[in-house]
Amino acid sequence: MQQSDVSFFYRGVLLLLLGGIAITLLSSINQPWAYYVRTIGTVSLFIGGAAFISYVAIKGFRQFLDAPIRDEPLPSSLLLDQWHRIAQLAVMASVFLAVIFVMVLLFVEPPKKCPNWHLPSNRSSSLWIPFWILTVPILTGVVFMTARWKWLVRKAIESVDYSTMIPVPYTLVITVLIGCGMSQFPWALLVTNCWLER
Repeated sequence: MQQSDVSFFYRGVLLLLLGGIAITLLSSINQPWAYYVRTIGTVSLFIGGAAFISYVAIKGFRQFLDAPIRDEPLPSSLLLDQWHRIAQLAVMASVFLAVIFVMVLLFVEPPKKCPNWHLPSNRSSSLWIPFWILTVPILTGVVFMTARWKWLVRKAIESVDYSTMIPVPYTLVITVLIGCGMSQFPWALLVTNCWLER
């Protein structure tokens, strides 16, 4: 990452933080103008934050894809095959749990606390929403990572233009395991809100 990109990134993060602090301060003012300014600021901050994150992600992904790949093979010790197998097992378990989650929502009678598998809250959100918004995209990403493991390791090594303390395969394993854990968030919602007694 070049120096100009780093400074742009830090400036963007600083602006987002200052905007969030300003909106928080406005929420303590009980005036009609503060409500409208806070609403406009929240929408602007959300759109600006989404644009900033998208720009940084696309720029980083393009640098990742544009990195040249050398012809010489990587040493087998660098690929960490045993960790790759652990990542594959975690992904298979997460996909299996996601399939069970879908089967539960489709074929199991919902408890009285969660009629039609909607969370017991004022908004009564369906449990399908976190499944489609969180579980499916994360599982798609981690399945791709484990399926294209060697290519990802090679591209990540070639795209890094600075020395790192953590080897690339360890970073990939940690990313896959965290993704597998995050993909099970709908299960946590279902168990804590619908099955556990309060």
